[in-house]
Amino acid sequence: MKNCWAAVLGNCSEAISKEHLVSKSLFKDTVLSVQGLPWCEDKPKKIGIASLTSKVLCVKHNNALSEVDAAGAHAFDVLREMRRLSNVRRKLQPKRWNVVRFTINGDLLERWFLKTMINITYSGAYSSGLPSQYIGKPTKELVQIAFGHQRFQGKSGLYAAAFVGQLLYSSDTVEFTPLLKHERHIMGAFFSFRGFRFLLSLIPEAAPKTLKGVRGLSEDWANSRLLYHPEKINHKIGKHLSHVVRFSWY
Repeated sequence: MKNCWAAVLGNCSEAISKEHLVSKSLFKDTVLSVQGLPWCEDKPKKIGIASLTSKVLCVKHNNALSEVDAAGAHAFDVLREMRRLSNVRRKLQPKRWNVVRFTINGDLLERWFLKTMINITYSGAYSSGLPSQYIGKPTKELVQIAFGHQRFQGKSGLYAAAFVGQLLYSSDTVEFTPLLKHERHIMGAFFSFRGFRFLLSLIPEAAPKTLKGVRGLSEDWANSRLLYHPEKINHKIGKHLSHVVRFSWY
């Protein structure tokens, strides 16, 4: 189907679906504040979440990504619960806590970031990945990765970005900024995912240890260190460990 970004996989259904650019299941509110899309570049606009859709996938391929959507929502819920637990325990007398442990499927979350990047940039002015064959379309390799038919090569994929002493403002927000080469080719994307920062790199070579020198990034991003396929997030309340999030990888 012409308007389905997964058409290179073949076997598209005849009907096109209204795909949420960012998974609807992440959010509890029905109205969102959106900024950065062509119709809201300069300032945020309120929009019903049901309207934040685009006809970019056929019904069959949209349904095939349900597992990825569910994994993104689960990760968002885990980070939301981390914040809730932290707020509760900070009000209590400091002590040695009963450590609460969470698990996030890193491989599916990595695919969620890729799928979301493609949703947002599809039919735009940029090409995604290398070789850059078509403006506004992802490469066949990226589509296959998004659907779990193959994996990222080398050190491409998901990196966590953080620095010691970082202040984390965790709320129900998702921020997206493409990483561009020659102002034309998307070579990755920066995500703020409920306040936690991630880089999705499409470059097989390992990313630099820090983001210093990358144009257009805030100071917080520039000061961050990058960790490929993070193993865990440890969170302390006072001097003692309170909760741990582990990322599972194949």
